[in-house]
Amino acid sequence: MAIFLKKNKRVFIIGLTTIVVFVAIFFIFFNKGVVLEVTKEKIPTDYSATLNEIQAKSYYVYDVNEQKVLFAKNEHQTLPLASITKLMTGLVATDVMPDTTIIEIGKDAIMQEGDSGLILGEKWTLKNLLDFSLITSSNDGIYAIASALNKYESANGKNSIGLMNSKAKELGLNDTIFSNATGLDINGQMSGSYSSAYDVSKLLENIIKNNPEIISKTNKEKIKITSENNIIHTAINTDESINDIPGIFASKTGFTDLAGGNLAIAFDAGIVHPVIVIVLGSTQDGRFTDIETLANLTLQKISEN
Repeated sequence: MAIFLKKNKRVFIIGLTTIVVFVAIFFIFFNKGVVLEVTKEKIPTDYSATLNEIQAKSYYVYDVNEQKVLFAKNEHQTLPLASITKLMTGLVATDVMPDTTIIEIGKDAIMQEGDSGLILGEKWTLKNLLDFSLITSSNDGIYAIASALNKYESANGKNSIGLMNSKAKELGLNDTIFSNATGLDINGQMSGSYSSAYDVSKLLENIIKNNPEIISKTNKEKIKITSENNIIHTAINTDESINDIPGIFASKTGFTDLAGGNLAIAFDAGIVHPVIVIVLGSTQDGRFTDIETLANLTLQKISEN
């Protein structure tokens, strides 16, 4: 009997030891897998290959809520601004003049480069003309707004360009200077305005927070706007990527010979999660693919956090 119990005890101990060893091995390997998996998740994604495909000389992606720069390249490089200038023109005009101010399309306005369909002598409210001009990037319309602002402020010894540069200084846009209200090239060597991707982001952020009505229609592919002469105009957005970026709520294009292709947008990367994306010095078509690339990378990066 003693021999039987001794043998069974030995079997029991061996069996128990086997189970303990098995559990220990399983625990080690299981936890090793978990550790490896967690470590893998913490390795940041390398976006460099995709970013190298971007044609723009400069870009800047800024998370407004988090106050965080997501992607940037040469963000303080001063470059020709082209028609993104019109955002500042609109900002100072609405700072000074009521939205209901009546503006007439004069001869000098009609003579500006491009034809957006405005008619000599046609009258508009400031609000409607600004919406039309930002969507279509109308040089005629913005020139008319700047001219009306010059008249409005003449008694104060101020003009649109002075107000635009003063506003830039007020907002801390140290890379920015304006010489005209449209952003058109003055000649083959001089642009009508210069800025940086960083400064444009700050300008657009200020508009989003304090004057969102300025850009409220710029996310529309096409809308109809009626002048005070009851003439209906179809405003077609110059941003060809407007329907390709989910949640976009602000957009402004720019293109001249000196500037190349520029584009500034803001979109929601989540519920009330605005992100600003600026592209400067790309090509006429490349600005749209550049902005889409940066928007997609932004969504990917935010989803990983």
